[in-house]
Amino acid sequence: MIPRKLFKKNDKSIIVNESYERFPLTRQALVSVDLADISNPVHNSFMVKMQETMINNLKKGITGYQIEDNAFDMAANSVNLALASYGKPNQGFLKWESNIYKNELPKVKIDYTPQKFSDLIKRNAIFFGADIVGIAKLDEKWVYEKDLIKPFVIKNISKSQETEREFIIAKNTENVIVVGFAMNASLKDQSPNLRASAASSFGYSRAAITVVALAEYIRGLGYEAIPCVNDTALSIPLAIEAGLGELGRHGILISPEYGSNIRLGKVITDMPLERDFPIDFGISEFCKNCFLCAEHCPSNSISYREKTYTPTCINNNGNSYKWYINGESCLRYWQENGTSCSNCISICPFTKGFEATQCIECVKCETRSGCELQVNTHHREKYGF
Repeated sequence: MIPRKLFKKNDKSIIVNESYERFPLTRQALVSVDLADISNPVHNSFMVKMQETMINNLKKGITGYQIEDNAFDMAANSVNLALASYGKPNQGFLKWESNIYKNELPKVKIDYTPQKFSDLIKRNAIFFGADIVGIAKLDEKWVYEKDLIKPFVIKNISKSQETEREFIIAKNTENVIVVGFAMNASLKDQSPNLRASAASSFGYSRAAITVVALAEYIRGLGYEAIPCVNDTALSIPLAIEAGLGELGRHGILISPEYGSNIRLGKVITDMPLERDFPIDFGISEFCKNCFLCAEHCPSNSISYREKTYTPTCINNNGNSYKWYINGESCLRYWQENGTSCSNCISICPFTKGFEATQCIECVKCETRSGCELQVNTHHREKYGF
């Protein structure tokens, strides 16, 4: 992991206006496409239509959508489905209570400095499977307003808990550890077929293992830990605030080490930790002039326009200054395709091997055609480099 002290601090990494409101899971594209089709969706029920298409593709024996490809994808996804199922809050191995300590949970908290705790957390997160790790304050605005049924609320109680009516996060669980997992880039190059999906699936499986192990480690030191994958809070803004990367035109985190080619997980805790800072390595300026992800999006879901506060569809987290994507049209394409699409990840220049350190201190390396790196980007695509 590139030392974050090398990067400039980004004081304007995320900008929201006064109208910003917490985002409910029911407006997430994975749910909104279901709400348009059925009245009572459950977690990941959008996949039913996708799987119907996939079965038809398997029967036809289409290259990239064959039985062996599906078996590979499902095997890669197996640990995620067993441990986390893409992230249902407080269920299975993502319980807010320990799965191993039962009534023997340590009653005394280890008393270390925030810096020492942070060093331990980062070292052990890497051991448990993460490729990159950062720490941020748990900003309430990034906590989901509600899950499919229950709201998430933050209250001044001693321990986070789920009741019949709500998920309650204790106010003193004010730190979040964000972990990132590099996906197999050569498999991603095969998007949008099943083997590219397997790279994402295995990323989720690795995330499930790591957040579960990290949460149990924290509990073993006497502190509270809430393991999360896609649930409970928005991963990307927390990852930005934890210094893992910047937001790209395609609505995905771009990290210095792996570009867009990562999956995310997180652990919310009351452990005192030294926090990281948002970084700036030129992504906003780069994406302003690079349209490769938009050009290669089969559903035309990625914007060619400037950043704005105005959302383009119901599943956008509006009143935040950024490029907005059309999540519903993206997910509809997944259903038509029979598996997930990641063209925007595979085509991103920072996934393709561009060194992020080139832009740490942007000095405007101008050619007659503009930014030297930008010109190189399009030459690489044009000539197949």
